[in-house]
Amino acid sequence: MVTPIIVAGLILAAVWGFWLLPGLFAERRVAPLNSTQQFDRLTRLMADVHDGYDANRASTRDLIRVRRRRTVAIMAALALVTAVLAWRGNSLNWLLVHLGIDACLGWYLAMLAQLRQRQAQKAAKRYFSGGKDWDDTRVKVVGR
Repeated sequence: MVTPIIVAGLILAAVWGFWLLPGLFAERRVAPLNSTQQFDRLTRLMADVHDGYDANRASTRDLIRVRRRRTVAIMAALALVTAVLAWRGNSLNWLLVHLGIDACLGWYLAMLAQLRQRQAQKAAKRYFSGGKDWDDTRVKVVGR
């Protein structure tokens, strides 16, 4: 009776690993800037950060971020508790509840990943797809 639970746990850990680890490794593989044009674009992006800053919006964003972290932590804790209850009690009902919570947690994490990807695409479109005129420099040469 213990062997199927161990196998199910290993399969669950492998699926989580395949889903979580490539994102971590991909962020570290990003190459450094290799051209002055990209450097110029990014420095202008950093200079433009202060232009649209809104304290209320930033605090709302932080509040949303805290809520999302809290939700993920609670769902992970519920998944852990139901897994322990299913294992200790050899209960199929708790195992089904655990699988349901894992499915909800997976859906929620996928939704958060989709939101992050959409925000990255929006930022890329705004700053790198002609949203601004990058040939216009902030420093003008007045005389020769």
